[in-house]
Amino acid sequence: MPSVKCPIPDCDFETDDLDAAIVAALLTTHALVHTAASTSASCNKVEKVKRPTITSAGTSEDWSYFLSRWKDYVEATKIKEKELVIQLLECCDENLRRDLTRSAGGSLTDKSQEDVLTAIRILAVREENTMVARVALNNMTQDREETVRSFGARLRGQAGVCKFLIPCPSCDNEVNYTDTILRDVLIRGLNDSEIQLDLLGERNQNMTLEQTFQFVEAKESGKRSASKLLVSQGAEAASSSYRRNKSAARIVTKKTEKQETLCTYCGNKGHGAKATPQTRKKECPAYGHTCNNCKRMNHFESVCRGKQNVTNTKTEQESAV
Repeated sequence: MPSVKCPIPDCDFETDDLDAAIVAALLTTHALVHTAASTSASCNKVEKVKRPTITSAGTSEDWSYFLSRWKDYVEATKIKEKELVIQLLECCDENLRRDLTRSAGGSLTDKSQEDVLTAIRILAVREENTMVARVALNNMTQDREETVRSFGARLRGQAGVCKFLIPCPSCDNEVNYTDTILRDVLIRGLNDSEIQLDLLGERNQNMTLEQTFQFVEAKESGKRSASKLLVSQGAEAASSSYRRNKSAARIVTKKTEKQETLCTYCGNKGHGAKATPQTRKKECPAYGHTCNNCKRMNHFESVCRGKQNVTNTKTEQESAV
């Protein structure tokens, strides 16, 4: 049979001049290569990047977050020029898009990305009082179950509105002292007073913001581990206490039963029904006594087990006479 090529386009595989059955088997085996490649490609398919959204009356923090998401979207999709502006406008909700169109007196698709971003910011971000934002920042506290990193993220988001910038007296650059303020606000707003006191008592009083995070995280981790350990020890102590109480209850029950039951040797209470010879020697009054009924030792006639036999024997003898 002449050689046969693989039916998949752009594939160079070709069988030799062999029997038809062998050629069919070779083509079937080769087809598995294409199937595996197709499956691998589908498994490695990356999820489509979602376009960010922006609405009216947002804050400066919302705007900063939108800009970050928008840069990531542009980088992932590789869109450019007019398509980029169209997608940027599609990020706006319906009300904001309508206001943009009204303000521009028409479509903005022929504008540059910078002009569109400026127009969006004017309508999307409401004016904020910097001093009010700083007061709100200083009033923020850590929630009960909130980690210190999550609390720090909330603080940093609020600090973005506060504009902690000061011009350098020696040059034209601005000095950003946000991290120093955040460190102080973070310490003041900690929920755990013990960790706060440990931090305030730390020898190094010039820790950076990151060092403060690490210090608090270490303390929180230690307290969580100690809490689990105490719970485990408490459960073990409760279990041990239960076993001790149960054992003591059994001892009391046995002691009570011993005190309430009648001795089978003397008929009295106090030393159990069948005490050991050592106990009977000390406590049982019948110890050493010889029974007149059966002539055996260590029990009274009143509890003699042979009494009934003796009585029956006498009755039989009297009947026979």
